[in-house]
Amino acid sequence: MVHWLQVGGMRTSHKNEVIQWENIKTYLDEYPNSKATVYYKETGDMFCRIVKLECGQNYQDLDLDCNGGDRSVRHFDHKPNDIKVSAMQLEYYLDQIKNGEAV
Repeated sequence: MVHWLQVGGMRTSHKNEVIQWENIKTYLDEYPNSKATVYYKETGDMFCRIVKLECGQNYQDLDLDCNGGDRSVRHFDHKPNDIKVSAMQLEYYLDQIKNGEAV
């Protein structure tokens, strides 16, 4: 299954964005056959990042906090428009968090 997720954004606090990245990392650790690819938006909310999550779970069984509030990643029903693969992938954001730098 492919899931399209939004991390961060104009209305997401830094604290909550950190939680979102860490939740994706935890998911990948628990499901090592899954893969995450980070994209950036070319229009609209350019402060968010889009994550393409490839895994074996459907939305109802997805063991990831989605659409539950400010700390949750936003789950899209379809691939967002105007996105491109980012040169900065998940490890970059996790390193930023670990080093106490802005995400």
